[in-house]
Amino acid sequence: KAPASQIYGLIVDDLTEAISLLGDFNRSYKHQINKTVAQGLLAYTYAAMGQYADAKPLADAVVASGASLTTTGQLAFPGAGSGFNDVNTASWIWGYDLTTEMGHQLVDWWGQIDYFTYSYAWAGDRKAIDSGLYAAIPSNDVRKTQFGTSGITALMPINKFFHPGRTAGCQQAISTDLVYMRVEEFYLLSAEAAAKTGDEPSAKTTLKLLLANRLGGSANAAAYVDPLSGQALKDAIYLQTRIEMWGEGKSYLAMKRN
Repeated sequence: KAPASQIYGLIVDDLTEAISLLGDFNRSYKHQINKTVAQGLLAYTYAAMGQYADAKPLADAVVASGASLTTTGQLAFPGAGSGFNDVNTASWIWGYDLTTEMGHQLVDWWGQIDYFTYSYAWAGDRKAIDSGLYAAIPSNDVRKTQFGTSGITALMPINKFFHPGRTAGCQQAISTDLVYMRVEEFYLLSAEAAAKTGDEPSAKTTLKLLLANRLGGSANAAAYVDPLSGQALKDAIYLQTRIEMWGEGKSYLAMKRN
């Protein structure tokens, strides 16, 4: 056995070297790991170690890398379309373009989460948001509309993760894409790191940037964020992480950190 410090040391060394080696690499596809992805992974590593002063500049570098926030219309059907089924979505930093030729069926992430895909979620093994977490989403938050409100799809993410055809159990050869990392994660991680190192103004500024198009405008975001301080601010950032990243595999590490 080895101490955790030794394992973390290896991770930090590998990712630091990767960031350097990937500095002039221009990828052709979003499933390829580039410098920004490596910076994101290292930011998460430092946060897991409790080294938030090291995590924040890396998270900020990811935010500044050129990806843009998911638009209000992309956040939930029936807006401009889903921001969660197409690798070309501008907020995606790292993802995989699935095509029908790959033959993905049944045993696939979309089969687990999507009511409109012919697989587990449609057949009755439904994945749904916790009712307490759903209740914590304010009524003016577009993300509340990501989830069903009645019948067999109640609390299921039918307006966040969905095949565009939107016919129950329809997608059999899966072509909706896999999101591994998107820029919103690093707005939230930057805000969390700032709050935990005492830089509350920076934490609030970053959180408001994220929430403006989710809460119906900058004024609503400011009304929510500005009164917060201390533990209440940290708790709000954690709550927003749980809401924003629901179903994307990020809540476990956020729970461990908090």
